[in-house]
Amino acid sequence: MQENKPLVTSVRTITATRPAVETVPLQQLIQRAEAAALRYALNDAKADRWGRDSFPASDPPQNY
Repeated sequence: MQENKPLVTSVRTITATRPAVETVPLQQLIQRAEAAALRYALNDAKADRWGRDSFPASDPPQNY
């Protein structure tokens, strides 16, 4: 009969350090959010414009 050997032969302690958290001023967060909202609105308007330009009323999508 074989003897069962332990799976762990040594124990190591691993210590994790947390990196420093960068603090961001509230005004900077607000500016980033406003810029992201503006980019979203501009891209949405661009997509709507492309959609209207892609399918003129005289040639509906059923003809494609």
